[in-house]
Amino acid sequence: MIAIGVGANSKARDEDFASALASIRAETGGDVVATFEDAPFRAPLQTAASRQSLAHRTLPLADLRKRNDDCMTRSERSLALYGVASIAEASALAAAGPRSELIAARRIIGNVTVAAAKSADTKESPT
Repeated sequence: MIAIGVGANSKARDEDFASALASIRAETGGDVVATFEDAPFRAPLQTAASRQSLAHRTLPLADLRKRNDDCMTRSERSLALYGVASIAEASALAAAGPRSELIAARRIIGNVTVAAAKSADTKESPT
């Protein structure tokens, strides 16, 4: 299973999420889109995921923080606001499950950040 983690700044618009998801999916594929449960951009992300036939999953920040050491990049702003090295990378890793690994490090596409992780267990599902 491939999980796409997403972060965004306050300038992100609906079309930014659709574009960012399409870009990362072209490179890595994708089964589920994930971010933290209190993300202010949750609604437009869920809409973009639905339009691309992707499951959408929200996770507690505590789950993202558990994957901090597995993040390849670091955002000082994300650390200061949420205690997470990279919202996109940690979301992808947490959604993909235990022992998952990043297959695409965080990248910025407009006002959205995306990353992708692959499950260690191919039987894991995007629920």
